[in-house]
Amino acid sequence: MSHRGGTSPHKRQWAAAVLLGVPVLLAAAGPLAGGSAEPPPSGPAALPSAPPGPGHPLGTDVLGRDVLALVLHGGPSVLGTAAGALLIAYAAGVPLGLLAAGPRRLVDEAVMRALDLLLAFPGLLVLITLAATGHRRWYWLVAAAGLLQVPAVARLVRGAALAPASRTSVEALRMQGYGWAYIHLRHLARELAAPVATDAGTRFPLVLYLLASANFLGLGLPSTSPDWAVLIERNADALFTQPYAVLVPAGLLMSMCVGGNLLVDHALARRRRVP
Repeated sequence: MSHRGGTSPHKRQWAAAVLLGVPVLLAAAGPLAGGSAEPPPSGPAALPSAPPGPGHPLGTDVLGRDVLALVLHGGPSVLGTAAGALLIAYAAGVPLGLLAAGPRRLVDEAVMRALDLLLAFPGLLVLITLAATGHRRWYWLVAAAGLLQVPAVARLVRGAALAPASRTSVEALRMQGYGWAYIHLRHLARELAAPVATDAGTRFPLVLYLLASANFLGLGLPSTSPDWAVLIERNADALFTQPYAVLVPAGLLMSMCVGGNLLVDHALARRRRVP
């Protein structure tokens, strides 16, 4: 089939794989390529926010550390914290959404009103409260970021499951004696795979932004962490004097988000394609 006026699906798939694969590969292999578990010190002669030069291919950051070494060591924390927050969000949000989409209206109202209460709390206020009460460890940050996404995930799942849940096939399964777990977690889960995958691709950047905001408040990762989001926040004021310290980690995060979304779109398009 001809694809005039646009890029072929095969080329778009390869472009998406490269966009996602480069930052993921760098996050996985970067610490090994960088050597030690921590970025090596730049030495006493390294100036803060210095441009690229001998010994520092990407220059130094505001603390005088080698940007390349920081980038090589900053990927695992990005993937780990974001993946952990998303795992919590969907592990709690999907069952709650399916529960609310069930036949009992009282259960639906109870679940959705409780989620509305959680939705009323601004994310930034929750992070400030955690910081003020001394809960500054990374696992508190991941748990808070994940729980803040639960209401939106549950609403999405409920809305996507309402129509399939009222179908004749579902009623037939109920009449045959199949339980809630079989109907919702096996039968309806197949109907929800596409919207949940799409939502995960768009929610990943939101989680990254929330985690970066938390790091700016001193919650979770320390300000000296090589995490890519922390590097962007830490070096934002030096953008025009040393842009590599901001643009390189920002480009990796953007590449990861865009590549993930493109791969999800491609997978969904193939699923909808008529043989």
